[in-house]
Amino acid sequence: MTDVGASQSQPVTDEISSAMLHNSGLFLKKAAEEIAGHNDAHDKAFDVDCATLTTVFMQVAVELASTALVLKHEGFAGVTRPKNCPASIADAKALWKSGNIRTLNFEDIKPKAARYLGDATFWSAVDMLQRSRNKLVHFHSPLIEGDRIDLRYEVTHVLLQVIAALCKTEDHQFAFGAMELLGLELFHRLVRFEPYQERSAARAREIGPQPHRCGCCGAKAYLRDEDTCIACGYSSDEIFLRCPSCHDRAVFYDHLNLELNDWLEAHCSQCRWKGKAVQCSSCGDDYLIDENEWRCRICRGCRGSGTDR
Repeated sequence: MTDVGASQSQPVTDEISSAMLHNSGLFLKKAAEEIAGHNDAHDKAFDVDCATLTTVFMQVAVELASTALVLKHEGFAGVTRPKNCPASIADAKALWKSGNIRTLNFEDIKPKAARYLGDATFWSAVDMLQRSRNKLVHFHSPLIEGDRIDLRYEVTHVLLQVIAALCKTEDHQFAFGAMELLGLELFHRLVRFEPYQERSAARAREIGPQPHRCGCCGAKAYLRDEDTCIACGYSSDEIFLRCPSCHDRAVFYDHLNLELNDWLEAHCSQCRWKGKAVQCSSCGDDYLIDENEWRCRICRGCRGSGTDR
């Protein structure tokens, strides 16, 4: 009797891999909840319990996702040793239901999974996560405080990378996939985690000069050249207005919907000025007024030239 091939077992492998990917998402969500629930001051490290739970949840999620994708693409032969490969579809179903499918260990799965999941940067992050997990769990060697301070940022960054890889989105365009998996509220709590925002802002300064404060998550990590926030993934062809306070062209507002409203909230990504954006009913240009100010929808230029008469 020959081992069941990938094409023959496709319905079974699809069903199993789908279940594994679902469970991977559950562990990622638990990791996100653990991170978002960390209420220590911004200069405090993760406590050991939080670090342990977070790294374990994420490592399990990565291992499940890796095995699931190899199984989906290569069949049982890709995730088991020849002697453990199911001999038939019926055998595969029976082993699955009894919980007796013996898969390769993660180190053997990783090079195969790299064909379908993430890139070199992603797998480097996974290796870092695995080392942290091993120290905390297998060797019962708690991370020193400095490592647990770094971990506050790293686990959030890796978690979002894992979601991006699972959702097959670019690393800097993970917002929609992450929101779908985690839910809007948890996603926003995660990307507003202060240590993550601080490190994201530092990364943004390395990539481009004078990153702006993101109008979505508030991190100073919005890259003008790429029209993307590297902290939360918010991306748009933004139009910025000149701030009446700091005079930098750095005021965020929802320019796509402004013409449908009398005014919309606007705020400066550099000096935190807040006010209103209004579209001139005469010339169609967008302009700014203070929060407590209101006037007819005519900009100063049109009022001065008399075109509003």
